[in-house]
Amino acid sequence: MCNERTGKGGCPGPGHFMGHFFEGGHGITRRFLRPVVLLLLAETPCHGYELMGKLKEFGMDQSSMDPSILYRMLRNMEREGQTESSLNDSGAGPARKVYQLTAEGREVLDLWAGSIEGMVSFLEEFKKRYEKLGK
Repeated sequence: MCNERTGKGGCPGPGHFMGHFFEGGHGITRRFLRPVVLLLLAETPCHGYELMGKLKEFGMDQSSMDPSILYRMLRNMEREGQTESSLNDSGAGPARKVYQLTAEGREVLDLWAGSIEGMVSFLEEFKKRYEKLGK
């Protein structure tokens, strides 16, 4: 007999279904990488290496994300007008490209925040109805 909760009886387990939702566990990171980067840049301009460190605060550690994804996304965001960059050569070592949010980037961040509010409401309703089922 198929048991979706445990994956026994020839039925895929929760990892299979959650994998689809989270795209193998890393999808949630990739799906929310842009809004998190927009938020971090709204707080303070940063270079890519700094952003990698700050992403850990959101559970997006370097072991779960290839840094090239972040750098590619930053270049795309700059091309799209959401960020702008300048070279900062005030520290030791080579000059670093520092990104800051533009007005257009702030608008995109605001849209993401509104979208996330809708998702939170949806997930809270889902959880509330699931808990009514009992264990």
